Parts: sequence; C-alpha cells; structure tokens
Amino acid sequence: MFISLILILRVSGGSKSTVTASHILLDGEKAKEKLDAMKNEIKHDYNKFMALAKQHSTCPSGKSGGTLGVFRRGQMVPPFDKAVFDKHNEVGQCIGPIQTNFGWHLIWIEDRQLVD
Repeated sequence: MFISLILILRVSGGSKSTVTASHILLDGEKAKEKLDAMKNEIKHDYNKFMALAKQHSTCPSGKSGGTLGVFRRGQMVPPFDKAVFDKHNEVGQCIGPIQTNFGWHLIWIEDRQLVD
C-alpha cells in the first residue's frame, strides 16, 4: 500500500516542471568524441541536430529527429534529468555530451517550464 502511494504521488503529484527535448544517443567506443564533433557541426542549428539524430542516433527516437516530447522532472535518468532542468543550460541550445547508463547524449532543449 505504502509503495503504491509513493508511486501515485511520484506520477501524479510530483514536480510540475516540464521540458520538451530531443537527443542524439551514441554508445560504444569513441561515442563522446563523435558527439563532440557533431556538436561543433550543429552549432545553433536545430534542423542540423534533427538530421544528425536521424542519421546517427541509436535510440528509436532518432527516426523522428530525436524527439522525446514533453516530460517532467524525474522521468528521465538522473544525469539527463539534471542537464535538461538546469536553468544554466539554455533553451534552444545543444548541450552535452552527457553520459548516462544508455550511452552518451547530445540534448536539444526545445522548451522548459520550471514550476516551484
């Protein structure tokens, strides 16, 4: 019962802050170096980001340009979550590479609504 209550609170009553983001995921040898090169190529061009996601991302979301949609704080793995909700990382910019248990990510924050 107690665990069910925690899960319900986490899903329904958790943070109301949201982010809309896309990512490029790579894993394996030299993934970070490859993403560093892509980031230099992307600069501030979201269309370039989406094209590279379609070409290179190992995540199924890559087929749609890396789009992850809207999510709340705590729905992504901690390093990813921390990066996208950090107000020092600007909306409309490519951030990363960020390492998670899935591999290395470049992330494009499309929108962020921080609610205290």
